[in-house]
Order: sequence, then C-alpha cells, then structure tokens
Amino acid sequence: MIVFLNGKYLEARSAQVGLFDGGYLYGDGVFETMRLYAGRPFDLAGHLARLDVNLAALDFAWRPGPGAIADIVAELVRRNGLADRDARCRLNVSRGGAPEDPLPLEGLGDLAPTVSAWAEALGPHLGAWQREGVGVAVLREGFRRGNSPGVKSLNYLPTVLALREARRRGCAEALICDESDRLLEGATSNVFVVRGGRLATPPLSRGLLGGRTRALVIEAAARLGVPCDETDVTAAGAAAADEVFLCGSVKEIVPVTAIDDAPVGDGAPGPVTRRLQEAYRRGVRDSLGGGAGGPAAAPD
Repeated sequence: MIVFLNGKYLEARSAQVGLFDGGYLYGDGVFETMRLYAGRPFDLAGHLARLDVNLAALDFAWRPGPGAIADIVAELVRRNGLADRDARCRLNVSRGGAPEDPLPLEGLGDLAPTVSAWAEALGPHLGAWQREGVGVAVLREGFRRGNSPGVKSLNYLPTVLALREARRRGCAEALICDESDRLLEGATSNVFVVRGGRLATPPLSRGLLGGRTRALVIEAAARLGVPCDETDVTAAGAAAADEVFLCGSVKEIVPVTAIDDAPVGDGAPGPVTRRLQEAYRRGVRDSLGGGAGGPAAAPD
C-alpha cells in the first residue's frame, strides 16, 4: 500500500510518525473517513467542512485545501490501483511535537501538524451486511465517546473497546447507551429506528457525533416523505421497533436484524430501510454523475 505522509507518497511500512507527535502521545488530532466509489470520493466537501470545524475546536492552525485533498485522494487511488474499486480513504491530522516540549499547551499554531492519508479497497463483508443485516450488542457503561463527542478525534479508545466487546459477543457493531438507557449511537455509526413508518434517531444534544451520513439519511427521508424525529430512543424501544438500521460514510445504510440476540421485527431487513438504502445510493449516483462508480447494487 502507498500512503501519503507530510507531502510524500511512501510505502506504508516505511511511513513513520515522530515519537513526540501529539496524536501518538495523547490522541491530539482529528480524522475523516470517506467512501470512494470507483475511486471517486463522495461528499468530500461535507467531510472537509466538518474537519475544518474540528480543527478549529482543537486550535489547529492548519486547514485542508479542498483542491489539495482531492489531488491527494486521486493520487492514492492511482498509486494503489483503486480506480475501478469501491474503497475507503482516511485523512488524519495530528499535533506535531518535539522532545523539548512533549506536552505543548501554548503556541499551538506554531507547531507543524502531521498530515497523513491512505486508501484501501472495501472487503466483501459490507455487501452481505447491507443485504442481510447484522446483529448488534447494547453496551451500557464505560463506552461513551468522551467529553467532546462532537469532535471526531484520534482519541478512539472507547470506540475500540466497544467494538472488541461487540466482537466478543458475536456482533458486528455496538450500540452505546447513556446512564438513563437512552441510545446514543453505534461505536462507528449513527442509529435509526422505524416505528409505524416513522423514523427516530437520537438528538445530537445527548452527546454523540453528528455523522455526515446521518444528515444525508434525514434529507433522503424528507424527500421520500418519511417523517423523522430527532428524539430519545431507549434500548428497549429499539428492541421493540419495527426496523432498526445503522448508517455511516463507508457502510452507507446497514439493517439491524437482531439486538442482543433478539430479532428486530421479523428478523429481516424492513421496507423503510430498503427504501432509504436505494434513495441513498441514488443520491450517490446523482452526486458522482452515475456510471461505474454509482452503487446501483450493494457494493462488494
């Protein structure tokens, strides 16, 4: 794999980040993960707009130039042979550092950040998830995103721990609850439930990351005439819902067919989820101009 690191394209195994980099030492940095369709990034402007807000929140002086990032993505696609593949691309920005000041608290704008990016083809599991649905585990304590839930930061330990626990339970994803048993989000996704043909998703005010795909799903539902409420959803309410689905930039929309081993609805992807899957894919095709990159069917 060829990766981008601080202006250079390198073999992944030879790319090195400094020992005193703030991302390595403290998780002091942010990232975005974008979906590529036949090598073309979807919603690049939206991802970079969120990245800009998050960089400002952490007092980074560096800002991404949309044209420069688009060029980096295109070069990664070319060098890694991804022009005809669906893929994911991750862009990382972390705090620079030096041994004489291993925990910089002032003059942050004077520190050169570490900027890196890489892209890889999607595996075959995602198409199966989208067609057949997945099981999820509800986690109730110790797995919340942290004190800055709206920042997509490199401090990812709660998410990693949640995913490991979900995997131990034989599940593809974890649903995180707060102390009142209200659902917040998936470890790497946002969550929607369907009751009586109406969508509900936890409000951002509860302390969760506002995913780019979450916003696009709400827009797609409005176009379809499907009502959507940003309101509290309990774990019990999700378990009793007609349908539940996850969404994220890479995974798009994935039906949830079981929660803690109990079936959701009839245990199969539901009709509202299917309508939204197709509407989302249609939006991607329209955005990218159709052709080979549009997900007319579930991606590989």
